[in-house]
Order: sequence, then C-alpha cells, then structure tokens
Amino acid sequence: MSRWREPNDTGDERADLIAWLEYQRHEFLRKLRDLSAEQLVEWSVPPVKLSALGLVRHMRQMESSYLAWGLSGEGQADYYGEDDYPGGSVDSVDDDIRGWMTEMRRADAAITAIPSLDALGLGHGRSLRWTLLKMLHEYTLHAGQAHMIRFAALGELKR
Repeated sequence: MSRWREPNDTGDERADLIAWLEYQRHEFLRKLRDLSAEQLVEWSVPPVKLSALGLVRHMRQMESSYLAWGLSGEGQADYYGEDDYPGGSVDSVDDDIRGWMTEMRRADAAITAIPSLDALGLGHGRSLRWTLLKMLHEYTLHAGQAHMIRFAALGELKR
C-alpha cells in the first residue's frame, strides 16, 4: 500500500485498523512539512494556545496513554502535564518529534503483542478494537487542526 493513498479494505478488520492508523500517522506527519522550528511553535490562530508542535506533544501523550502503556501496562508516562498543546519551544522541537516517534514504536510493539481485537489492554483495560478506533479519532481530529495551523503559519494554502 502506498502511504499516500487510503488503505484498501482487505476484509481483515485488525489489519485494516492498523493500516488506517499508519495512514493517519503519516497524514499527521505530512502537516509538519515546510514548517520551520519557529512556525512549529507559533500559536497560529491567537488567542488559541495551540501550535503544530503542541499537537505533536499531544499525540505523543495519546500514543503513550492509549497504545504503548494502555495496551502493555508498562511505562506509564505523563510527558507534559497540562503543557502539551501550548508547550514546547524552538529548542524542544527535535526532542518532541523524536519522543513522539519513539512512542509510536512502543505503541506498535504493544499492538503486536495483543492477541486479538477483543483482548483488553493491561494498562487501561479497553479492547484493542476500541483503542485503535480511539487513536484513529485522535489522529483525524488533530491532523485537521494541524492542517489549518500549517496554512496559517505558511500564509498560503500549500498542499
């Protein structure tokens, strides 16, 4: 499957949900392209305290809470407290993005270890099916926000 296209319906619900998660992660990452470190931390729609980097930080926390820790029960972390959306700085951009990607790898390992869509996560006690649907919601919602923030930061509708 090309990451630039929506996943096909294979008839395998687990594989399809995981493919959609990969696709949505990729789409979210695409919203960061062409942005400088300064633009990543800018609150592009004042007075809303929300930046593209804040969304990255939030998605790191979601990957941890719902997938990595939520499924495995290991390594629970509150990375930013109340400071995910408005937080971060030009100096933290690389660490924040690297941390998000690390959390995705932990999450993928946790997904692989869960035997079925109906199996419950050891951290939050929700099924893998529910958790994947929750994360698809998180990524689609926040990719849309990142899209608008990107346009505002670039000052043009650059696709």
